[in-house]
Amino acid sequence: MIKRLIFDVDGTLITNVNFISAIESTLKQIGIYSEKNINRFLRAINTYENKFSNYNKNDYLSYFGEVINVKLDDKFIDIFFNELKDCIPINNQTLKYVISELSKTYELVLLTNYFKESQLNRLNNMEIGNLFSECYGEELIKPNKDIYIKACGKNKPSECVMIGDDLALDIEVPKKLGIHTIFVNSKHILTDNIDTIVVNSVEDINVNLIKTLENN
Repeated sequence: MIKRLIFDVDGTLITNVNFISAIESTLKQIGIYSEKNINRFLRAINTYENKFSNYNKNDYLSYFGEVINVKLDDKFIDIFFNELKDCIPINNQTLKYVISELSKTYELVLLTNYFKESQLNRLNNMEIGNLFSECYGEELIKPNKDIYIKACGKNKPSECVMIGDDLALDIEVPKKLGIHTIFVNSKHILTDNIDTIVVNSVEDINVNLIKTLENN
């Protein structure tokens, strides 16, 4: 019996958003804006997880400061998180309904590689943050196997479903651990050889779809 649904955030619950405006505004507010720094920052986003196994503010500030060649402090984090909270879809009424309906039957939690505070700020801004009881992925990031098991809580892996848009992080690893999976194909890739349920968006998920996994 499925008891808990584990959701990724970016590309899954939050899609079709652009972070560049948030980065630009943050760099302008701390007086270090330039096209070169924007590009450096974007590259650092893609490489941070290659170097670190978690998200903590000291490492984050140090790493991004080195990339941009400027000393960053907590003010940077505060401004950036405030800008990120608006990086959400313009209209999410259908998503709100779907998540609300799923929460009536299942425990809902988050497993997202970023700071809990920032991700919850964004989901709260979408008026769905309160529907998730836990947020994992700051103290230990995917694909570390321990964080998937921790995200299962007191449930067995077979009683949980990982829902996400990254085939490696959200599908392949959890499947090996015995967790059911649903691939959210928000990037519209070819899915002919993917051994899991595939949906175009979270809005396509319902209780009946989840129940089909109980027979697998």
